[in-house]
Amino acid sequence: MEAYEELLARLKDIDLISQIGGLISWDQEVLMPPKAAVLRAEQLAWISKTGHEKLTDQRIGVLISQLESENGLDDVEMANVRLARESYDRATKLPTEFVEEMAKHRSRAQISWTEARASDDFSIFRDDLAKAVELARAKADYLGYDALRYDALLDLYETGLTVERVDPLFAGLRENVAPLIRAVMDRGRRPDISWIENNSWPQEAQEKLSHSVAEAIGFDFGAGRRDASTHPFCGGPNPDDVRWTTRYNESDPFGSLYGSMHETGHGTYEQGRRRDLDFQPAGQANGLGVHESQSRLWENQVGRSREFCEWALPLWKECFPENMEGVGVEELWQAVNLVEPSLIRVEADEATYNLHIMIRYEIEKMLIGGDIEVDDLPDAWDEMYEEFLGIRAPNRALGVLQDIHWSMGAFGYFPTYTLGNLYAAQLLEAARDDLPDHDSQIKRGDFQPLLDWMRSKVHNRGSILMPAELIEEATGDSPSPDAFVRYLGSKIERLYGVKA
Repeated sequence: MEAYEELLARLKDIDLISQIGGLISWDQEVLMPPKAAVLRAEQLAWISKTGHEKLTDQRIGVLISQLESENGLDDVEMANVRLARESYDRATKLPTEFVEEMAKHRSRAQISWTEARASDDFSIFRDDLAKAVELARAKADYLGYDALRYDALLDLYETGLTVERVDPLFAGLRENVAPLIRAVMDRGRRPDISWIENNSWPQEAQEKLSHSVAEAIGFDFGAGRRDASTHPFCGGPNPDDVRWTTRYNESDPFGSLYGSMHETGHGTYEQGRRRDLDFQPAGQANGLGVHESQSRLWENQVGRSREFCEWALPLWKECFPENMEGVGVEELWQAVNLVEPSLIRVEADEATYNLHIMIRYEIEKMLIGGDIEVDDLPDAWDEMYEEFLGIRAPNRALGVLQDIHWSMGAFGYFPTYTLGNLYAAQLLEAARDDLPDHDSQIKRGDFQPLLDWMRSKVHNRGSILMPAELIEEATGDSPSPDAFVRYLGSKIERLYGVKA
């Protein structure tokens, strides 16, 4: 099929441009000298403009239409045509100059956000955030929507996602998870974590621990690397070059370890994609909800299990011999599963994590809908934290400035974190059915069977199916919060002896 081969060749060029953009964006976050910020904005704007021009070439539209009318396409070919149509239709709705403007602004805003967070000064970021909101509203208007402007942005990160779908999801979690949190708080049996709080945890040892765990899980450092950044993330152009970051705090070793495990989950997904589908849309990871399922799986459902703690304890003792003296598996397991309302999303426990996402989701709905403006945001943030979690940030760095997403223009992204939690629980429940020795395998550090299961059921399937179809194929059931509620309820009962 000449038309199909021509379409793939054009899509490869577009993907290569995107890969180059990803690399210099990674450099901006990790290595770029401060004085290069203005130049980097120009570079990224050119990459976005050039990629957009190639994607909106009328010839691509002709090829897609021709292929849509042909019979006999296999699953991969149909997926490539479907995904190309989705990208083409979205791109042709966005003027090239608007895409260039968004890229320039994104680069500037990430710099001002970093400075504002470091200085605990919202005013440094205020104008760039206002511009980001303005651009997000305009983007939604260009893309179009049926009910709410915010729906157009949600759909960018998880195809078909709408407020109508998300609202009941969060309502269901509140009904089932909030009572668990209240029960734990009412019980008042906080585990003793003084051995964490009363010690200093050197960064060099944290780096050693994080690297060892990531390698044991299955991340190939011959095809990737680990670095430090203000906000942990995973990037890189293809399975041969996957890059992730974490951050370090010498008063808290859990942040770097579980941040590393989270990004390792993303990284193993990227490294596990089918190589015969390089540069093809069908070979890409399947949406952010599915991507988050892999990171949350390794970070929480494996990493915070008692079996994992039993395997990891000797590593802890090797990296921190003095701090870990007298600490056993039970103490470690209880400490990494402390249920307690906190200010920082990326460091939140499994029980309260989705409340952090709900806050951001509700704020984004109001911002994009015009119900609040940027100047209202810091106080609205603090008030919602008090309402949802009963705590209030003492400063802006621990409050409204903690996440990088809005500086990147990523409005509509946050709900995919909750989808990831739900998908992860559902996938692990299905994997356990196929891996009856799962617990003993984790206890001895044999992570390969679980990774192989994910490779087969998720990573190698790319984007051939829609996200919900992929979850149903892998687990036998359509996406549901039920597995997550079962998982969390069982764990809280074991840890705290309480039920909702």
